[in-house]
Amino acid sequence: MVHPYVANTINALVLILAGLAAYFLIPSRPLLALAAPAFGILLLATTYHLRRHNRFVFNTVTALTLLAGFLLILRIDPENFEWDVKNTLLLVMGISCFLAVFSYVASFLRERRLGNNTIYKDDL
Repeated sequence: MVHPYVANTINALVLILAGLAAYFLIPSRPLLALAAPAFGILLLATTYHLRRHNRFVFNTVTALTLLAGFLLILRIDPENFEWDVKNTLLLVMGISCFLAVFSYVASFLRERRLGNNTIYKDDL
């Protein structure tokens, strides 16, 4: 099981790298392509608080990451879908967000089942 702050860092790096790649590889250079790297930087800023097990930040990051995953997937047009750079990068970023949310929820459920903080003893 990956700790939430590790999943958050990996997801943020994927968003930053794939978003910048989309911005520089698409010839029209859409400004909307920079939204994912900006969100990735915000996620990196929350890593310290996730490491300290701040529940408010944990719940907020989970909700915003899920929302970002849906927004990234919804930017793909299913009628004109083709495997080009834009759609592939949007798919990678959306799947990364969903996997991060899965990791957040799985660690939360595991912690609740144990009933104590033994999962996070190595971090405290």
